[in-house]
Amino acid sequence: MNRESLRLQWIQLAVLSAAHFLVDMFGNMLPAILPAIRSHFALRLSLGSVVLASLMLTSNGVQLLTGHMRADKSKPLFLHVGLLLAAAICLLALAPQSSLGVAMIIGLGILSGSGIAVVHPEGLRAVHTLDRISPAMGTAVFMTAGFLGFASGGAIATQLVAGHGLAGLYPLILFPVIGVAALFFSQVRLSVGDSEAEAARAAHATASERLPFWYVLAIGLPAATTTTLLLSLVPTYLHDELHFELTFGGLSSFMFGAGGTVGPFVWAAAANRKGDLPCTFWAFLLAVPCTVLYLLFSEQRFAICMLFGAGFCSMSAYILTITLSRYARGLNFGQRMAFIVGGNWGIANIIFIGISPLAERFGTGAILKFTPLGYGLSALLALWMVLKYPRAGRCIPASADSATVAENSSM
Repeated sequence: MNRESLRLQWIQLAVLSAAHFLVDMFGNMLPAILPAIRSHFALRLSLGSVVLASLMLTSNGVQLLTGHMRADKSKPLFLHVGLLLAAAICLLALAPQSSLGVAMIIGLGILSGSGIAVVHPEGLRAVHTLDRISPAMGTAVFMTAGFLGFASGGAIATQLVAGHGLAGLYPLILFPVIGVAALFFSQVRLSVGDSEAEAARAAHATASERLPFWYVLAIGLPAATTTTLLLSLVPTYLHDELHFELTFGGLSSFMFGAGGTVGPFVWAAAANRKGDLPCTFWAFLLAVPCTVLYLLFSEQRFAICMLFGAGFCSMSAYILTITLSRYARGLNFGQRMAFIVGGNWGIANIIFIGISPLAERFGTGAILKFTPLGYGLSALLALWMVLKYPRAGRCIPASADSATVAENSSM
């Protein structure tokens, strides 16, 4: 193996992962500081949910367009533009305390969400070009960087806003500028289709080993809905109903994301031996008791450890569905990546908008009690697919992955 080429690909993976960290950090700042935004602009919870949805829906829905429109482009234009647009959410302090200000922060949410959206599918396509790094490892590093950024966004934002108000977010604008420069100098490019190695693997795999993509998408939807409700409502629940300080909501989001950062590496190792689909089932199933235990003890600070467990299992299972999607049947690669990221979370956010009036009427705590059902339903769907497609989820031969990892360790 050419060591210089391998080293360059690890640098590119690090830069792509850092970009994913940044955009997902911006993507999860609003839920954590929603209590402060509602207080600053005197918003009801239902209108506050619209503010959240302006970013969340855009950040997922636009991904579907990106996966289709630039499927044959190799230059990462949207990675550069997306990083800069994602930072728009840091300009909340410019909005006046009026109805015009509310419209402005919704507009900033749409602008930031558009930037977040275009980075994700192109980032995954860029990772797809790193053929000297194990596909499972490359996907895990890239996605867990995003989960860590998503978790850190709440903790970072609440610390800055608690100490300096909404203007405390201004310094974060500098980091995307640095990210754009790093992307340029690391010579990142996008995949325009399956690599030769993956085309050979796909050709070698039988139809029974390659899952229908829409089935894979369906597995993740109930879990994505649960995760969206947890991350969107828990900070408000802790602050408004349990009367914890604003920063504790950010810390709670961080614990969920920290679990989602560590877990995928553990589950990826298990999937290499047992298969991606069986491990997807077990990971979603184990997320159920973690979520139930958190809700039972949420009035106690130690309960955030249960959030770590929920993130450890549920986010790992979601990453496994991305791996399954890479080799699934149906659509082209860019479209599969756009739908598995944008489609699932976009639908989940539409459901969140529909549920938010119920949360305002009955309380966020009452709605959160139903969230374990989402992980349970995803587990049942995965189990059904394990039984229907017993050979599926093994399109990446374990021996090939092991050999790649062994080569990487000698870098």
